[in-house]
Amino acid sequence: MNWIKLLYPLVGVFFLQFILADFLSINGIRPDFVLIYILYIGLHHGSFPSVIVGFFMGLMVDFTGVGSLFGLTSLIYVLTGYLSGFLHGKYYTMIPTYFHLTWVGIILFHFFIYSFIRYQDLFETKMTVFWLTWIWTSGYTLGFLGIFQMIIPLQPGD
Repeated sequence: MNWIKLLYPLVGVFFLQFILADFLSINGIRPDFVLIYILYIGLHHGSFPSVIVGFFMGLMVDFTGVGSLFGLTSLIYVLTGYLSGFLHGKYYTMIPTYFHLTWVGIILFHFFIYSFIRYQDLFETKMTVFWLTWIWTSGYTLGFLGIFQMIIPLQPGD
């Protein structure tokens, strides 16, 4: 594996997240471009590279103040990278609908963990607001993922 091929887009995605995320923020909900990149790495290169990239990108996001709770971003990026790595090479062995539903489920699980920890007070007091926040945070990033998928498809070209 050539780590240099992952390093240049990694820096670009980090700056995209750092600069554009606040500009594209709607009521405090921002798209997560780093998550999209980790999903792509997991699908194209496997679990190990996506876990490594997820950990270091999570630390970078936490150190720059884009994240809210220190360590939470690294934890959920590592978890997402690990889970998305299971789909590496499975596009041609799985039914395509199940393949796509699986990565959408990984994204939804990622944002459920994030929302549950970040908005714990809403979960305990206003359940409806919590679920709406989870849906909006997931949907916003999934919308950008759909746009990026038109440019670079999620299906790995093995």
